[in-house]
Amino acid sequence: MRRESGFSLIEALVALAIAAMALLAIFALQQQLAQGEVRHTRALHLVALQRNALALTSDLNPTAEPQGSLRLAGGQWVRWNSAPLTPPRTNVGASSVGEGAFEVRLYRVRVAITDARGAPLGGLDFDRIGWRRLAAAPPPAQ
Repeated sequence: MRRESGFSLIEALVALAIAAMALLAIFALQQQLAQGEVRHTRALHLVALQRNALALTSDLNPTAEPQGSLRLAGGQWVRWNSAPLTPPRTNVGASSVGEGAFEVRLYRVRVAITDARGAPLGGLDFDRIGWRRLAAAPPPAQ
């Protein structure tokens, strides 16, 4: 019997099976990378929304506005609710300046970011001091 040069059918099938397994592994890796890119993009978008919401609520006085909403570009909404964490305390401003007495209190502010249909996009919580000016300053402590 004479042996001819080249590959037998079984050798070709084995090589094809090995190549298919390697390509499947590469395809699975590519899918994982694409999913990671999508998660990364979503996380960046959420951080940008949270930064915008934090900037829009930076001057918020929870005593004066315990809840409210603001519309963002693109139809998104920033809605907040605040709940007091401490009892109110009287705080007299700098006496040399002559500022009146204030009632201050610590609040937990919960901010929800939603799309135009009301579906949640994200949110954040932070603590903020709320204040209100008292009608008359209390007498000085002796």
